[in-house]
Amino acid sequence: MSAEKSRNGQNHDEGTIALMQSILSNKDLSCDDIRTAVDARSELGRIRRLMNTFDRTNATRGRDDVVVGTVGRRAIHAEENINDYVKGDIEKDERVRRLIYDAIKRNVMLSGLLEEELEEIIDVFEPCTYNAGDVIVRRGDREEYLYVVERGDMSMSMNGKTMPSSSKLIGERSLIHGSLRESTIAATSDGCKLWRIRRSWYRGVVGQHRQRLHKEKLSFLPLIKFRNRSFKDIFNEDQLHTMAHLLKREYYARGDTILRQGEKGDSLYIIQSGEVDIYVREMLSGGPICTEGRGYIFGENALRADDVRQATVVAASEEVICYVMTRGDFTRMFGTLQDLIEGHGQQRSSLIPALTPQKPVQYNLQDLKILNTLGQGAFSKVKLVEAKDTGMHYALKILGKELIVEKHQEENLLSEFRLMKKLKHPNIVLMHCAMMDDRYIYFLLDLLPGGQVTSILDRPAGNCEAWTRFYSASVILAYTEFYKHRILYRDLKPENMLLDANGYCVLVDFGLSKVIDGPTYTFCGTPDYMAPELIRGTGYSWAVDYWALGILLYELQLGSKMNSSANDRCPARTATMILKGKLPTHPYPARFSPHLHQLIKGLLERDTTRRLGCGVDGPMGVMNQRFYAGFDWQGLLDKRLKPPYVPNISKSISWNETGLDDARPSKWSPVLS
Repeated sequence: MSAEKSRNGQNHDEGTIALMQSILSNKDLSCDDIRTAVDARSELGRIRRLMNTFDRTNATRGRDDVVVGTVGRRAIHAEENINDYVKGDIEKDERVRRLIYDAIKRNVMLSGLLEEELEEIIDVFEPCTYNAGDVIVRRGDREEYLYVVERGDMSMSMNGKTMPSSSKLIGERSLIHGSLRESTIAATSDGCKLWRIRRSWYRGVVGQHRQRLHKEKLSFLPLIKFRNRSFKDIFNEDQLHTMAHLLKREYYARGDTILRQGEKGDSLYIIQSGEVDIYVREMLSGGPICTEGRGYIFGENALRADDVRQATVVAASEEVICYVMTRGDFTRMFGTLQDLIEGHGQQRSSLIPALTPQKPVQYNLQDLKILNTLGQGAFSKVKLVEAKDTGMHYALKILGKELIVEKHQEENLLSEFRLMKKLKHPNIVLMHCAMMDDRYIYFLLDLLPGGQVTSILDRPAGNCEAWTRFYSASVILAYTEFYKHRILYRDLKPENMLLDANGYCVLVDFGLSKVIDGPTYTFCGTPDYMAPELIRGTGYSWAVDYWALGILLYELQLGSKMNSSANDRCPARTATMILKGKLPTHPYPARFSPHLHQLIKGLLERDTTRRLGCGVDGPMGVMNQRFYAGFDWQGLLDKRLKPPYVPNISKSISWNETGLDDARPSKWSPVLS
């Protein structure tokens, strides 16, 4: 084992030890403090969750990914930038291209791609040759390549058994991040020829292709004229991004009829390239009344109601490319056409409860008394501190500068700092101020001593819909603040939901959060909570947070994880289940009411244009669901609504005074303002 892997393992062990200390610190070995079966079950549950964390840590040591957090299910952040990839085409004849196409077209990662994307993916497959006895892939190794077999004999070894392998595709899950080989494949004849593609190549090809298409649409749409007004005057920036996502390309050859007069239609067309002839039967000449080209809109009456086409439109050039959008998609995402034209499309946001921003405090390090450790993460430790002037308690997040520089996390940390500065909401942890010395960076945060929501899920009084409604509503209110600042959260899970002293739920951990102005492509998040579009690498936006809300609702009501613990050691297995739609939500348990069932189903909609929360109503589309009927949103925001559970703080926190650990100084000195 390399020294680097040893250090990583040591860091993970230290995190596990710190978690064990937080569970068992200041508790007598006699166990006299456990007086009821509920106490015993609660502590045993925490220890079992710790063991799960320890097992997953051991299973993932030595990987290059940045793993965010060490308590509970860990989030993955792939350090890949699709724009770093430079496409290199490998020459191959049509027979080989067809071989690769037939082998990969049913792969779970590739099933939703465009035909031109599949062709670009085939371009970059490279050849590789093996002789008898050569190992092609080894069980337990990290999967990086997807292989297509052109010729040769191979064997597969798994669980001590070896058998011939006739598969034309090796590494079905290799294009999903975090996949481990489940068997060893070796050549049994000389001259075995395979073609392979690396996961980073796949993500680069698909991501760059989607970026290119999106940018083309964004540069084109603002110039379109509709009733003497340009699109940029009708649609705001977010709406133009949404429209770029919705518009699908359709191709026509000369002479193809695109619309036929008298037929019903429900779609709008915009010519992206080429020309069309417009015919009207009533015109006696029989020829086209006009010829139109790039930027021309037709079929727009279909956006109002079922439209009877008023003219026939025929492709007049060798090729015509049209952007097409259905009335259903338009109405879900933008409301009615009349509302947009008259400027009424954004009024629904005013129905979200009014918020009085919190006021942060300012302290220097010498103004604080350092008490005991509350928790530890991959790059930080959290200490309980007391303000010397007021006696108020806070959480101090301490980040070692040297470790941050060593792991190249400088920009990630500064991004998190900038995001937290913007967020001031009762359901989002408040960062009061930031400090720095030659060893550490410090974030002074609100104290949340009630622990994670995970710690109360299995309580006898829990798992009722009142609990589920209260904690999920807290998340939805936090989402309204995120989206006001164009922030994508990307790591919703019960482990990142903490309780304050009174039992109110607060979201924490913004290491994966990001300000966005269109689709983003980074593979990151907690595997159980990843949306299909995030896994596939085709670009995603706020819809992934609403998918995660659907998973959260299921787990809150169920009282346990949605996916089986067997998948913890292989995130790619979980991702494969999500892509195949094999979520354990059917049939729903008896304690799931029809209204909750319907809400979860709407949030776990695979089509992002139909997913709850993603339409014109935004968060209000979720808040208005029957499951939340009669819920006091303003009361929750104002903390007048009584929480279903109030933590016993005296049991969960030790108030002993300690100090800061020693660490080597660092020359890195970022601006924290």
